[in-house]
Order: sequence, then structure tokens, then C-alpha cells
Amino acid sequence: MEAEASKVLVIDDEYGMREGMRRLLELQGLHVDTASGGVEGVEKGVAQEYDLYFIDLKMPDLDGAEVLRSIKLAYPEAICIVVTAFASIDSAVTTTQLGAYRYIPKPFDPDELNSIVKSALERRALILEKRKLQEERQRRLLELSQEQSRLRTVIGALDDGILVINQQEEIVLFNAAFLSLLEIKQEVHVGDGIDKVLPQEICRQIREILAAKDLRAIKQEVVVRPPAEKVVMANTTPIRDPAGETIGLISVIRDITELKKIDIMRSQFVNMAAHELKAPLTAVQGYLELLLDKSLGDSPELYEQYLRRSLERTRELVNLINDLLNISRMEAGKIRREIQTFRLDELLRDRLEYFREEIERRSITVTQDLQPIAIDADREEIARLFNQLLSNAVKYNRQGGSITVTLQRSGNYARVAIRDTGIGMTPEEKSRLFEEFFRAKNEFTRNITGTGLGLIVVKKIVDAYAGMIEVESEFQVGSTFTVLLPLSQQNETIQEQGNRA
Repeated sequence: MEAEASKVLVIDDEYGMREGMRRLLELQGLHVDTASGGVEGVEKGVAQEYDLYFIDLKMPDLDGAEVLRSIKLAYPEAICIVVTAFASIDSAVTTTQLGAYRYIPKPFDPDELNSIVKSALERRALILEKRKLQEERQRRLLELSQEQSRLRTVIGALDDGILVINQQEEIVLFNAAFLSLLEIKQEVHVGDGIDKVLPQEICRQIREILAAKDLRAIKQEVVVRPPAEKVVMANTTPIRDPAGETIGLISVIRDITELKKIDIMRSQFVNMAAHELKAPLTAVQGYLELLLDKSLGDSPELYEQYLRRSLERTRELVNLINDLLNISRMEAGKIRREIQTFRLDELLRDRLEYFREEIERRSITVTQDLQPIAIDADREEIARLFNQLLSNAVKYNRQGGSITVTLQRSGNYARVAIRDTGIGMTPEEKSRLFEEFFRAKNEFTRNITGTGLGLIVVKKIVDAYAGMIEVESEFQVGSTFTVLLPLSQQNETIQEQGNRA
């Protein structure tokens, strides 16, 4: 692309001089504008920036020194050349102080003019190059600033804590998550030493990496709040220069508290499950050894008694395994449900009939108030739910006690309440009711069998249908379990049919 011609403004009230200079300058390939006086010269000279200005010192409307001052005020780097037929030392000093590049007495010959123009344009080229470099630097600084701002925004938005350390063990970069995860309350500044800020575990990790040449990364758990109230994983990796020398490191802090709690719960669950499985197996093993050793004498009744005990403990074991399998399937989402619409009142009557023999044996009085209400659910699963609650109401009741079962509509829910007059629970026992393998242990529960998983299954079934379960209990007075399950969309029709029947 052809270079744009340099622009020159000639300000001179003398027509002959003005036009003569224009012709000479245009012969050099320059673009030339002219002004016939000081006022016009200021207007044109300030309206746009010229590469060169020729300014006559003596003009009738405005002195050349004022024209020079105005142009330099608008463009401090403007190259202004003062020409005059009245050269004097004073005027030369004055215009130089105002920033004039050269001072030329009239008349001057073309060679002298060409030489001055050449020199001035070289100076102008240097000024433009300097200006270009400054603009490029400013642009890069702006881009760098924007890039740093974006980087800080991204790092600041991370949930993981980020910490960058230099070779001198000084903090170079960190984010808010880093301070929060390690619960650092003090003010932290770039340049702070690590000893002043970090836990000793992480300091040791950092020093180990800085001292080693081939170490790539270290992972370490740091307990912020013992025993496992808050645990973080510090993953520290060296930062190396192209020569392979470690110049610093970056540490990523991640909250693993929930994972640690799950690990602890899993370990506790395995221990409890092993204990609960071992107890009935050990009992059955002991009974069988007695029978094989024939150490019980010759009484067939005694042998039958131990066989029945073995059978009872074996059933407990099977129930426990079934509960564990049900919990596992529900947690894994592998339960296949056959959803159907059915009358919940009919199911509850059926389940009460199932326990009739045990209820009569313990002389328990049962009161029912069951409205015809339908729900959409897997019937067998809901039967399992109320089997467990009714079984508990019978097992944990007192001899000659009572059970009251009510079914009512509560908004868009079917509300089932099962109230017994049994052992009841203390507040501490009630708070642990839905823990795996938890069973209240007192003088009243000593001879009552159970796995401690039944209510866990109940809770998971209720949750699976977006229902709710509430428990009220008073020790040695009784308990009330209330279950709410969503009504069927066909409930209105079914309830009307039930009421007519």
C-alpha cells in the first residue's frame, strides 16, 4: 500500500512566500495546506495534526508566537518551523522557548528549505514511531490487565482453594476459597511467608517439594477441625521453568469432609452388620454343637427346644439379610415397583388381620377408624411399610395394651396414624430412631427381637413416594407413628364409592 504523504501547513500572510513554499514542498511529494493569516492558521492547525508547520512570525491579525503557542498547546509534539523577515535574537529565543523546532530568517533558498524539511520529517518519523510504541505498550498493558482480571475472576469463582508459592516460600497468589477451606482468619497478603499463614502439614509438604528435584506432586489430607468435622485434601504440584528447575508450586485445596464422613459411616456400617450377622450365627453354631455332642441327655423335648431356638435365630438372620438387601436395592435405585391404584384402608385391615393371632395372644385392644382412601403405589411395598409399623406397635406394647389405627385425608395426602400404649422412647432414643442397627436397650426391650433396620426401610419407602413420617413418643406411655402418602388422582371417585358402600 502506498505510504500516505506527509502533511504540511504553511501559515504566512505574504502570498508570494506562501505559494512559493507550497510549490517547493509539493515537489518533494508533500501534501500542503496554506493559511493566509494567524487566525486562519490556528483554526486549520488545531483542527487536525500536521506533520510540519511553517509559521510566519509577523502577521497583521495574530502574531506568529501566539500561533505557535496555540498549536503546541493542542499538539505538544508538533514540529513547528518559524520563518521571519525580521529575525532577531529575542524572537529566536522566544519561539525556541515556545517549542519551535527551527528558526529560519527570510529569504532562504530551496536547498536550505529542502534540508530543513528533510531533517524535520526525520524527527517527525521518530516521534511517530515513539508514539506507536507507546500506544502498543499501552494496548498490551491493557490486554495484560484484562487477562489478569479474568484470571482473578476465574480463580476467585473456584470452589477449590488455590495457592501459589515462589521459591522463597512466599505467597504469590491465593483465592478466597483457600482461606475459607483452611479457616484462616488472619489477613493474608501477597509476599507473606508460608510459616505465618499455613498449617504445618502443608508447610512440610511445600518444603518437601521445593527441596526435591524429581518430586512431581504430593497429596495429603489435612484435618482442619478434628476428628473429621472438616477435612481437606491438599494436592501440591511444583512449577518448573524450561530448564526443569522448580521456581515455585501450586497447591489445590479441596473439601473432602463429606467423603470422609461417608467412609467412616461405611466402616461403622460394616462393623455393625458383621456384629449383627455374627450373633445369631454363633448362637446357632452353639446349639448345633450341643445337639451333635448329645450333651443334652436323652430328653427329646430338650433337643426340640434347642432346634426351635436354632430355627428362630436363623429366621432372625434371614430377616436381617432381607432388610440389608432391601436397603441396598433402594439406595441403588434397583427396586422395580408395580404402581397401581388401591384402597389403603383395605390394605390396613388386611395387615391388622395378619397380626390378629399375636394381638389376641397379648390381649391387645385394636381400634380402627379407616376412611376409604386410595393411593397410587406398589402394594407389596406399602404392605411391607405398615407390616413394620404394626409389628412394632404389637412387639413394643404392654400386655393388655391398645393400638389405634386411623386413616384420614389431610390435604392431598393420606394420613395414617398408628398409636400404641407400649414402652415408648426417651428423647435420646427417639433422636436415633432412624439410625442403622439402632435398637433401644432397656429392661423392657431385653427379650424383644429385631434387626434395627426395619424403620430404615420404612423411612426409605416413605421417601420414595415423596411422603412424610412423623414420630411422637413418651417413655413408658407409648408411641404414635404418622405416615403421609400422596393421594391417588382417582381418590375422589374411589372415596365416593367407598362412602356409598
